Amino acid sequence: MGYKGITAVHVGKYLEIEVTGDKETVRQQIDDACRKLLSNPVIEEYHFELE
Repeated sequence: MGYKGITAVHVGKYLEIEVTGDKETVRQQIDDACRKLLSNPVIEEYHFELE
């Protein structure tokens, strides 16, 4: 298309989810939800952080 100097384009979404429970159970549940519901693992990657 003639654009010069563009080396990468990133598109993403940001979700903030409030949860309760022990850290390992929450980690497993969020990972499961990301794989099954919140992303399409065929064409997307996901990353999450627990705070």
